[in-house]
Amino acid sequence: MIQRKQTLWLFIASLLSVTLLLNWYTGWVYKADMAQGFGMVVQKLTVLQHYPSLILAVMMIALPVVAVFRYKDRKQQRGLSLFSILASISFIGVNLMRINHFNETTAPAPQNGSYQAGMVVPVFVILFLILAIRGISRDEKLVKSMDRLR
Repeated sequence: MIQRKQTLWLFIASLLSVTLLLNWYTGWVYKADMAQGFGMVVQKLTVLQHYPSLILAVMMIALPVVAVFRYKDRKQQRGLSLFSILASISFIGVNLMRINHFNETTAPAPQNGSYQAGMVVPVFVILFLILAIRGISRDEKLVKSMDRLR
């Protein structure tokens, strides 16, 4: 049927989610400098170290890709996109709880802790998914208007 801009938005959301699984800069969720002995040690929390975060990140990748190939059923495509937004919000929540737990339970308190790009990526994923949902809704309106003209 009709498949236009929302395909691009869904693929961009999926590609951004892939960066969460990479073990380079964006894979880090949180970085803290910790005093240990006579020096400082950098502790990094990544998505690959935490199974709930890993499962949510895989869902954030898979759901938009599946939604692209469900182009004939726009209602289901919209539902998958909404579920992917829910997975992104859950990812943010789980990692914020994880960081809070890390800061509270570490014996020498972390110094200079900072959130990394891995915590910002889901926000952009949500933005692109919202754009995709808007595109799906516009296509639905277009199809309904074409059916009225027949």
